[in-house]
Amino acid sequence: MRTVERWPKTQKVWRQFATLDAVMERLALDRAVAARMRGGAALAEARNTCLSCLAERECHRRLESGEAIEAILEFCPNAAFFRACREPQA
Repeated sequence: MRTVERWPKTQKVWRQFATLDAVMERLALDRAVAARMRGGAALAEARNTCLSCLAERECHRRLESGEAIEAILEFCPNAAFFRACREPQA
């Protein structure tokens, strides 16, 4: 039996979330810190930003090529979020 996809953008959503997770992993960010920032709102905003990002293909290509993460952060709209996650939390 063939499964019918109810929402045609499902694959894009999961791909974008995987890309965000890959960037966080390459930056060695503590996901618990990211999840606690502003009560979870910062991570939710980062996911929404990633979902609507126009540089998705470029980001994914650079991640796959093993390019330096700082090169990705130069154009990433979530760069400030990632930098904030790196900062020591009070």
